[in-house]
Amino acid sequence: LEKTFQVSAGSFFPVNIALAEALVTHLLDTIPQFPNIGQQTTLLDVYSGVGLFSAFFADKVGRIIAIESSPSAAEDYVVNLDAYDSIELYEATAEAVLPSLDVKPDIVLVDPPRSGIDRRALDALVQLNPPLIVYISCDPATLARDVKRFLTAGYQLAQATPFDMFPQTYHVESVVLMLRVEK
Repeated sequence: LEKTFQVSAGSFFPVNIALAEALVTHLLDTIPQFPNIGQQTTLLDVYSGVGLFSAFFADKVGRIIAIESSPSAAEDYVVNLDAYDSIELYEATAEAVLPSLDVKPDIVLVDPPRSGIDRRALDALVQLNPPLIVYISCDPATLARDVKRFLTAGYQLAQATPFDMFPQTYHVESVVLMLRVEK
């Protein structure tokens, strides 16, 4: 999608570029349909990697707060999003940052490793009470476990879209959108 990324050897980046573009396009088409996205919007990008998703939303929202524990990915993130002033990056684990984060995000985007979201991080996300959670998952089992936790905490599943990132294997990438249920 016409963006160039620095990706160091120790950093994660999708190897199937065509499907990564399809996934990003899906997010760009879908997310604005839910909250009124704009310069008043705060996006929390958890497990942000080198900034793949932040790069495409940086000019669409007013503020991005990113969390990434990999030092090489965090360094790449800084390079990849250097042109933007409205970005904060925490180089630490999600479970270390989220419980003490004093922010009310409008959108939370999480792209955790195969192990899913750490329980402490998930509990902290629920406490932040965002209207929209976008969960990108590479493991259906941990996705199901974590979505169940979000549903129990007052969210509803709005949409789930699979992406066959590795054709002819059992691996599937999924994008799940969850909305906070108004009480």
